[in-house]
Amino acid sequence: MIYDFRKGSSAIYISSLLHVDYDYDLEEYELSQEELEFDEIGFIQKGKKNGFERLGIFLPDYRNEKYNQDPSLHIYNCDTTEDLSRRMKVSNSSKNTYYSKDQQKLITANLEICKKCTRNLRKRYNLNLGTNTFNNFVLALEESEKRQTITDKSGYILNWKQVSYCFRETKNFTCEKCSFKATNNLEKRFLHTHHVNKDKTNNCRYNLQCLCVECHSNVDEYHREKFSFEGLKPLIDFLAFKEQKKHKSKNTQ
Repeated sequence: MIYDFRKGSSAIYISSLLHVDYDYDLEEYELSQEELEFDEIGFIQKGKKNGFERLGIFLPDYRNEKYNQDPSLHIYNCDTTEDLSRRMKVSNSSKNTYYSKDQQKLITANLEICKKCTRNLRKRYNLNLGTNTFNNFVLALEESEKRQTITDKSGYILNWKQVSYCFRETKNFTCEKCSFKATNNLEKRFLHTHHVNKDKTNNCRYNLQCLCVECHSNVDEYHREKFSFEGLKPLIDFLAFKEQKKHKSKNTQ
């Protein structure tokens, strides 16, 4: 039997120590742009504990066949979003769902950032966005002059949860060592973002690794000791999950 360690005082304590976020996904909601907060880079949402996350907005109802593309993800005001009264859907990830007016059904896709937003970002901050998805936008900021320098008491940047989530999503929530892959949102908690050189302020993509709990716990002696105490329950939870999955696989053969 697999117990849910995500709830309760112990889980909260362990989560704070390991900086593991079990309930990260932003609940989808719609609002007008005049209700959004923003800084010099784009739309943001401030957290309850001094953290924040960057947001994108897009039209929830869209004629994708008419324009031969998915809706664009806007990260700041541009010509397309000048009308502040328009209702937009808020997102903190590349993967999003919108309603196709042409096909009369919901479509899930990785939305590209608006070309005008991208052009402005490259011009102002020399961002190397690569593929212009929202995830790459969040990660590229950490490799630019606009990277976060303020940290919390644990040494993580204030939007680390989002940086970690976006990075893991670019790796398809797959462990880079053992290839364990999360197949649903609940299993994503078994994947962590590891700092290769142990510098929590260096969040360049080359310094990050997507690792499952077990592989993360065996990176080196420091991590083995850390997980033997602080991260023991999440590790046991993951090992129990793997055993249960293996047992189910045998029974279906």
